[in-house]
Amino acid sequence: MQILTHDRLHRHAPAIFAQEPDNAVSERYGFVPTINVVDALQAEGWYPVRAQQTNVRDMSRQTTARHMIRFRQEPDRQIDLGDSVAELVLTNSHDRSAAYQLDLGLFRLICSNGMVAPVSDMGGIRVRHGKHVVDEILEGSVALSHQVPRIAEGMEVFQSTMVHSGEARLFAEAALALRYGDDWQQHSPIRPDNVLQARRTEDAGGTLWQVFGRTQENLFKGGVRGKSASGRRTRTRAINNVTEDVRLNRALWTLTERFAELKGATLPAFPE
Repeated sequence: MQILTHDRLHRHAPAIFAQEPDNAVSERYGFVPTINVVDALQAEGWYPVRAQQTNVRDMSRQTTARHMIRFRQEPDRQIDLGDSVAELVLTNSHDRSAAYQLDLGLFRLICSNGMVAPVSDMGGIRVRHGKHVVDEILEGSVALSHQVPRIAEGMEVFQSTMVHSGEARLFAEAALALRYGDDWQQHSPIRPDNVLQARRTEDAGGTLWQVFGRTQENLFKGGVRGKSASGRRTRTRAINNVTEDVRLNRALWTLTERFAELKGATLPAFPE
């Protein structure tokens, strides 16, 4: 695990260090720099391991754009979930486009791929900008940690649920609709078979977890060969937009849960 220093965080996502919000925010906006939250989480044992921010054309918004930081505990405290470890995913912006949002994430060691697992119908924990942001985020990190056993049980359901090739194709079609819209046949440069390609032998099986893993990795990492609408050969691009990263990750996890239920599996309920 490589912990990101302040210098590396700044290189990947300068908005983490914003000293003031966008000029358009109201006077009621309670500004708290994201780095304050990052340092507070690190003091509690959650270390930043990845950071990114949405690219903006207007350079004046470079320091307020939406950004994301993924946190992991040190190796001897990491919560192992099969082939993955638990993470916290923090997103924020200082331009009125987003509140602080803390989600539970998973990092698949086998493919170095990050996921986001919704822990309720609303996703994770949302905190409005204000002077109590740091305290509320820290409380949220504890609450999300308590949800890890439920996510682990859900993963076990995915791993024990078998899907045949036709069902896997339906899953891939639904995932492409989440990525490119309901008319994905017109807009997607790739087909379901491309989405289901395994990048390693460990992912080539027929469990729902493996189908989900292949789909998620191929959609997020890009590099999948396909054809544009004009018929030109192309490769898909990796998803680097923070908003799309979190949205699609949540949607794919929810799709996998619904798919498991359709297969007759019983998923554990979230604790009250």
